[in-house]
Amino acid sequence: MSVVHTQLLRLSGLGESAPEVERHLESWIGASSPSQLIGLIDSGALALLKDAFSQAGGCEGTVWLIDRQASELVACYNSGEESDLLVGFRQPVGQGIISMVFTQQQPYCENDIEASVGHDDTLDRKIAKHTTAMIAVPFYFAFGLRGVISCVQLAEAPRAREGFRSADVETLARASNLLERLINGTLLTSLLGLGDGV
Repeated sequence: MSVVHTQLLRLSGLGESAPEVERHLESWIGASSPSQLIGLIDSGALALLKDAFSQAGGCEGTVWLIDRQASELVACYNSGEESDLLVGFRQPVGQGIISMVFTQQQPYCENDIEASVGHDDTLDRKIAKHTTAMIAVPFYFAFGLRGVISCVQLAEAPRAREGFRSADVETLARASNLLERLINGTLLTSLLGLGDGV
């Protein structure tokens, strides 16, 4: 595979605007709610994410975005049948595994989730299901940590196999990285006004 040297694409002087671009994006993100930010993930990106959940052996997955004012992670998208019950659920930062992944910015995989000391079963009780295994990875875009993407196996749902493997964590992390690139491309295209006349 050939490597494209993107530095050749830089316009002279444009790089000096990078700090201003980052400040502008951070300001816009800060003024936007998690329910607004989830709209940055278009249908193509959601299809990619659903494929990753399936490839990883999960029953369903969730995108959690940070609400910094409330210090909570908000379930903004879920691929499962109970998404109406799940979307909007708020997990306080400092409580549960999703929160731990966010604060430590490290992927997590557990195949006996109920035995885990950090597991918070509030959401399980809300949807009347039992999580048996979970993968969670940090989710970055717009040059910062914005949330977590999780994938679970449920006792009540059919699945291809029991538990997750290290390769499954890599699958979800790769999907998170691809989403980051897609969102950043959308944001920078919009910021620069490219394609406005199309």
